Amino acid sequence: QAHATMDLHYLRLIGLGVAAGTDLEPLESTSSAVAAAKTVAPVGASQPSVSTTVPESQLGSCRVLEPEHVARIPAADVQLLRFLLVFLQAEGLGTAPLFINGGYVRDLLLGKEPDDLDLSLCLRGFPEETTVSGLLERIPAFAEANAELGIVEVKIATVLSDESKEKHLDTFKAHFRNDAGQRIEVDIMPTIGEEAYDEGSRVPVRDQRGTPRQDALRRDLTIGALLLRVQLSCAGADVLSWTLLDFFGGEEDLHRKVLRAPCPQDKMVGDIKALLHVTCAREEEQVRVASYSSPLQEHMLQVLWWAKILVDDPLRICRALRFATKLKGFALHDTFWEAVPFAIHALQFKVAGARKYTEYLKIGTYGFSACVNFSHMAFTRTLGSGGERLATALFGGQDAKNRAKTLSPIIGFDVDAFSTMSSALQEVKEAAELFGGLLAAAVSAARFSNNRGAAAEFAEACDGMCVSNAMREAGTWPMLASERLRLENKPAYTNLECGAAAACGMDDAGFSLHLQIWSSLQAPGWSLHRQQLALRMLGLQDAAQAERVKGCMEVLQRPRPPVKGSVLATKGVLEVPPSLRRQVLMIMEVSLRILELDVAIESANDLCQVFDRCPGLRDALSSSVWYEADGKTLRFEFQPPKRGKDNKKQ
Repeated sequence: QAHATMDLHYLRLIGLGVAAGTDLEPLESTSSAVAAAKTVAPVGASQPSVSTTVPESQLGSCRVLEPEHVARIPAADVQLLRFLLVFLQAEGLGTAPLFINGGYVRDLLLGKEPDDLDLSLCLRGFPEETTVSGLLERIPAFAEANAELGIVEVKIATVLSDESKEKHLDTFKAHFRNDAGQRIEVDIMPTIGEEAYDEGSRVPVRDQRGTPRQDALRRDLTIGALLLRVQLSCAGADVLSWTLLDFFGGEEDLHRKVLRAPCPQDKMVGDIKALLHVTCAREEEQVRVASYSSPLQEHMLQVLWWAKILVDDPLRICRALRFATKLKGFALHDTFWEAVPFAIHALQFKVAGARKYTEYLKIGTYGFSACVNFSHMAFTRTLGSGGERLATALFGGQDAKNRAKTLSPIIGFDVDAFSTMSSALQEVKEAAELFGGLLAAAVSAARFSNNRGAAAEFAEACDGMCVSNAMREAGTWPMLASERLRLENKPAYTNLECGAAAACGMDDAGFSLHLQIWSSLQAPGWSLHRQQLALRMLGLQDAAQAERVKGCMEVLQRPRPPVKGSVLATKGVLEVPPSLRRQVLMIMEVSLRILELDVAIESANDLCQVFDRCPGLRDALSSSVWYEADGKTLRFEFQPPKRGKDNKKQ
């Protein structure tokens, strides 16, 4: 009875006491449930200190999770949770509530099978020396000594940056393997209370003895602030009990398909304005805080609190947009768009671009339609009275050297042009390739306040986000190819190309265009969607040239075996200087397709047969074309550029 009384007081202390009309009950039979599983001697048993209770107005709603939701929890996760609860009991922490949080709970309530098990442990009231990181050190030995619980291997992985470690963030990631060979990865943290941010850092200094309600309040969205408490049931060690806690209306938002930040109803508007005024570094933002008003108190409270948490960490803007993209049918609450302007400058110039890129790669996994919708929203959504486009803050950021590199201000966006270009990417599945191509298409469809060009804008954004080579190339290659293929960018060709054109019965301009296309669109690594994206980019700039390119593409896409590079050194037949081999090989690939010669060229005999069938090609590739009369000196037009100080200056 004494244990039950202490437990009830403790649960009230941390915000989990019995509230009228709820199904939440104090933990009364944990000891007996564990004893039924195995008698484990408590190690350094700790009891929480008890002080005051929490008002019922702050308790939120709580209820037993329905059996149909419980049934979707994977058996391996249930086994692991039972193991952890028994471990906590052995550590004298049987009254410390253990919660599942985040997307796991959200997906359960949406009828999906959950993954990404994230746990939080409430250590409020326990001695300061009792920490999550301290507990983790003892889990592997406990698993080894209690093999009948079914966890046969535990590996601890560090997940914190050096800066986070300096701020003593008490968290860890662990990899468990059960007796069926299944592997489960789990993140475990304490329940976090109030957060504060040092100037110039986005890593919070956290109160790691927070209540569950405080921990839920720091979540990005109400639908991710739902907590599922897991307990050993008094019905027996093999049965767990599941209690759903909803402090901020997350369940209702799930039903309404609304994305909204948790908002404390017990705070005053003036108090939040004061907090926001301190955290806003720019005078413009401080003026906005002071002048912001709304006739609806609840609406005003929601906007200002959301603004506060966005200013605390502007990356939350990207995360909210990602969830709006991921969760089909969900929409951001209107107050989000009123809150964003308070943090948009910091998002653009202060947030590490690599953090943004991590979010965008996740968006890339959601598929073509979701990514297109995200890109469209980013480039069409305007903020505030100035009409600033959201995309300027989203794409770019601080690079690895803390230099801000972002898109220039956007003054227009051609929705139809973007739709035309993006449709080339419908079949792309790889996240970086899809997102990179779509960003390039959106940048190409936008008009910027300066004239540095779409390719330069794209490169600047990629530099700021520290993107992978795969994403950079997905956009850069089509943009540069379309630029090279424009009529005004026709390169100057040598007698080598002119001779090959004559051998193919074409004029110099027509043959040159085929070579341009081959070098721009047929290079190794080029996929069909990249070709199509480049062609559509070109079509928006020069429709007539794009049609000419399409006609040439039909010829160049004729299948034939590639010419083997070794034939370019066939003594007495074709001896190409090393500096010209790439150029000659390209001419041969193009010429053979124009002449409709599909014979393989892998040996000297193959080469002689082709030259016999097309003597004009033999003449075009004669050594006399590139050598002077002495047969050794390269003609001036084929000599490589000299290297030296003068050339470097140029």
